[in-house]
Amino acid sequence: MKKSFLKIFSVITVAVTIISCDKDFNTVGSDLVDDPHFDLESVDDVPLLAFSKRTGAVQANNLPINALGVYNNPKFGKTTASFVSQLELVAPRADYGTEIEIQPNDSVYLYVPYFSTKKVVNNENIYTLDSIYGDVESSINLKIYENKYYIRDFEPNPNPGEVGSYSQKYYSDDKNLVESNLTGFQLNNGSNTEENSQFKFKKDEIIIYKTDGSGNFLDSSGAITTDPAEKVVKEKLVPGMWINLDKDFFKNKVLLANPSNLINNSLFKDYFRGLYFKAEENSGEAGVLAKLDFSRGYITVQYHSTISTVNTKRSVKIKLGGNRINFFDNDISGSVYETGINNSNELTGDERLYVKGGDGAVSYIELFGDDADSNGIADKLEEIRANNWLINDAYLKFYVDGTHMSAAGVDQPKRIYLFNAGDNTLVYDYLVDNSVSEDIKKNKFIYGGILVKENDQYYYKIRITEQLKKWINSEDKFLKSDMRLGLVVTENINLSVSASLRYPFLVGSDIQKNIPLASAINTLGTILYGNHVNVPEDKKLKLKIYYTKPN
Repeated sequence: MKKSFLKIFSVITVAVTIISCDKDFNTVGSDLVDDPHFDLESVDDVPLLAFSKRTGAVQANNLPINALGVYNNPKFGKTTASFVSQLELVAPRADYGTEIEIQPNDSVYLYVPYFSTKKVVNNENIYTLDSIYGDVESSINLKIYENKYYIRDFEPNPNPGEVGSYSQKYYSDDKNLVESNLTGFQLNNGSNTEENSQFKFKKDEIIIYKTDGSGNFLDSSGAITTDPAEKVVKEKLVPGMWINLDKDFFKNKVLLANPSNLINNSLFKDYFRGLYFKAEENSGEAGVLAKLDFSRGYITVQYHSTISTVNTKRSVKIKLGGNRINFFDNDISGSVYETGINNSNELTGDERLYVKGGDGAVSYIELFGDDADSNGIADKLEEIRANNWLINDAYLKFYVDGTHMSAAGVDQPKRIYLFNAGDNTLVYDYLVDNSVSEDIKKNKFIYGGILVKENDQYYYKIRITEQLKKWINSEDKFLKSDMRLGLVVTENINLSVSASLRYPFLVGSDIQKNIPLASAINTLGTILYGNHVNVPEDKKLKLKIYYTKPN
């Protein structure tokens, strides 16, 4: 029975703090066992066919991280990412007191931390933002609305014969479900344009000072002060999205809500169905997109009320919890990617392979060539079996097309990921590789897929030594006949579950219904050389096998 990736997002337990930027090139662990191969025979003329397929819309609900913004890639076109999330009360309650009011010095604000790294310089915290794509100095038009579409947990019409069909799936092109239900006004409607129409992902540390509840700053003795040097720091927060939201809306929607809607979060999520973050491009701006862990975000509603005859300042904390959906609008018109992916040829193979995350593209590699005697086993594999080779090492090497990927403004994914496309299972080398790194996004470095630079040429190398041994030694008819691998970009090598495709498609005789989730959450793409006859010999995709002949 074919194995498949886990498909139910509710069981994904991902340490999302490991997510980091894909812009930097990495060479750690790239050639631990590659050279030299003393006294070994080798071959690199194994027949293979490589081509690309566009995935279409991908499952995009409850991803471990989400994209927000506008990213213009000179080779892959423009991606606009918007986002919707349910909300949850940190401490559900039915009574916020009497004489409820939000005073002028009370705030209603949203905070979502960015991925960043810190270093201390002269006792000052200096941050560098991570997982930002495009021009970090660019702005976007960010609009936040009340979401009025209920994001379901379960599919109302599941297929009783398919376990995974019971969980609700939402896709990257489902934006109209939310936008067709927008009837309210923009909630980030303050006069500070850096919180709405000119929003930027800023790297400044956020500092909160102690106040007396009426907006007056306090010194170390608790006295009111107007001297900036005497203000006492209450809290320091890492750089993040800090946006003031409409006070009257949250007063009416939360503080003055019918108590029956506040008893628990199940009722609250049906009553207040969340927030929609809509990103739009600003004319003349290069665009910028960030990856965020919205589950770490929250809204603080400050107010004054009377409880047990005591009137004082209080606050309600609401987290961005529950179900979430990321939406992607891709405009690839006129791009190198559009031309390449539209002209991909499954029969002859392609000169260049297009691998892109999100609503993107997967490349497929078919190994060992023809089956002339029609016995279900490729001829080259039969030859290897007949010669009783002892496989010592085997890997695929993918050279990056530098004529396109070295262009200004093109962010290169630092890792790619290979899987068994025929039955959507993990490559055996991935499964058995327990190598770890200080940066856990660089784990499984023996399996590989890490971007390497050598003599001004970039390439990725992925080992399939154990997979090849499994194919050679297997008596399983399915393993003998299906030698197709899938190649995607990955956001996180430690993530091995899958995401569904809205529109499954055929590759050969196999229906592709899923792609690795690690690709679905990645917004980058790369262009690689294939094995086509027109590709220069020193750039061709090849399967290199090192082996020992029997005595």
